[in-house]
Amino acid sequence: MATTVTGLTADRMLAIEAASVVDGDVDGSGNLILTKHDGSKINAGSVIGPPGPQGPVGSFLSVLSAKSVLDVGLANQIRAGRQLSPADFGNLGLSAPLGLWNLSDLTDASGNGRNLLNKGAVPFASGINGGANTAAQFIGSTAQALYIPDTGAADPFRLKTGSVGCWFRTAKINQFEVLIGKYTVAGNQCSWYIGVEGSSRATFQVSTDGANTWTGGQVIGNSSLADDRWHFVVLVIDGTQYRIYVDGILEGVLLSSGLPYSSSSPFNIGSASGDGATASVSPFYGRIDEVFFTSDVLTDDQIRNLYCAKIGHTLGSTPSRITLNVRRRRKGAALVASDFPTQPLRLHNFSGGSLGDEGSNNVGLTNNGAAVSVAGADGSTGNAFSYAGAQSLSSIDTGLPSALTARSYGCWFKTNSTTIQALIGWGSYSANVAFMCVLNSPAGQINSSSGADGITGPFVADGQWHFAVTVEDNTAIDGVKRKLYVDGRLVGTSTVLNAINLVGANGFRIGALPSGSWLLIGQADGAFVCGYALTAEQIYALYAKGSQALTPSPKNVGDHIEAMDSASLLAIFDSMESQHQIDLSVAA
Repeated sequence: MATTVTGLTADRMLAIEAASVVDGDVDGSGNLILTKHDGSKINAGSVIGPPGPQGPVGSFLSVLSAKSVLDVGLANQIRAGRQLSPADFGNLGLSAPLGLWNLSDLTDASGNGRNLLNKGAVPFASGINGGANTAAQFIGSTAQALYIPDTGAADPFRLKTGSVGCWFRTAKINQFEVLIGKYTVAGNQCSWYIGVEGSSRATFQVSTDGANTWTGGQVIGNSSLADDRWHFVVLVIDGTQYRIYVDGILEGVLLSSGLPYSSSSPFNIGSASGDGATASVSPFYGRIDEVFFTSDVLTDDQIRNLYCAKIGHTLGSTPSRITLNVRRRRKGAALVASDFPTQPLRLHNFSGGSLGDEGSNNVGLTNNGAAVSVAGADGSTGNAFSYAGAQSLSSIDTGLPSALTARSYGCWFKTNSTTIQALIGWGSYSANVAFMCVLNSPAGQINSSSGADGITGPFVADGQWHFAVTVEDNTAIDGVKRKLYVDGRLVGTSTVLNAINLVGANGFRIGALPSGSWLLIGQADGAFVCGYALTAEQIYALYAKGSQALTPSPKNVGDHIEAMDSASLLAIFDSMESQHQIDLSVAA
């Protein structure tokens, strides 16, 4: 009799097959009934009983522990953004970009060798990753541009379909500025550009015939972007429509009326039209980083992926589980000297009703009219003063910035009155004084003045705590000499700065003008004066400083983690406040 390759006879194999269990089920009494191959059944006994031992639990690897969100442009931030590489496009199944400029220099990081030329010695400054000299800094000059000359009919930047984008920040409000473009009005060589239009929103225009009537139409976004913070803008052309994205979100769509004109204009970053012999037009005020140009038509998900921050982990494999907790803190904590780049000249926290000065001037305040000590901006007892329209705090203004010296000053405040009332200021009223106030016309809006020039911000007479800061710098690199911030965001600017004349006694006041008029009806906390210009990031950090920590609360991981691999997570935390801290863990 023949045998099988297993060494078993055919009869033995048939016997094994007949005895094999091919199915199992639990009956109504909890018995496990097994069915053999030959159709007979076996009662294997009851499966009802005590639970078995707990199986092994996979351990979580901590990636972030109590990590502050911070803002884009600060070192080690995790809100969004990263330096891009060709691999970031390849990981999305895309081709290498036609051009990719990280703008720590003029080099094309795409590998195509399309290096930029620098017109007007455009310098480099801090970029989205917080590193020095990692973004191009423009000052709104027609003598400046980064550009690549056109190379003829096959020029890769004669865009037909594809995507172009960059990170940028500007503090120039209501100014038309070009971020990236390929157009020259002379000779009807207009094709396309992406920029910021007159109401500070992202925009794109296209010409289908070269004329500057922009026959292809215009897309305008929704968000106001002149807030001195980093934003990510992307234009997508697919041949049937134009789409514009801001910070990973679609903000405008226009049906195509034709493809962009094949223009011989140079490819420009930070302006349009500019090359070695031609002045730039519509120059940019601010910084630009991570410019890319690709022939691929990007999808919504691909754009959000490029917008993400990259967070490394050492798991060694793609995570199967992720946990995300958020630790929250209440804004408005007392400021200390170490919260500032250098010790402020004046710092009044009013802790426990104190009128002392934690600044380098060490000048205490006088309570005029018996202002009352009340809870501070973070709810702590006795850490602010309340004013009823007849009180103020004052001191001499000796040692405070004068003339055109750079300065920053601000405070926490709240009011529900729409009468005109001063918050903080010093100097001789009215032409040679620095102060912030709440206006009676427009009623309840904040204002910061330098002589006759005033910056008017949003409505603040809502009975809620707000943090207002004015920055004045006569040599500001972006040409914006005065900036007004409310609750960490830029709300107004001016290019006018007037000198301050010190007056001595009672020249500095909180809750009134230095002259003693325009008395506050409300409360104030955390007043300070610095002898230098604070940056937007530094102001936001002061605003976001938190107290009264709460226990961690879980967050939906899928709302923040966009992609993951064996080495890193791509995440977006732009919906979280900067005073929040994150716990993030992964497991195999």
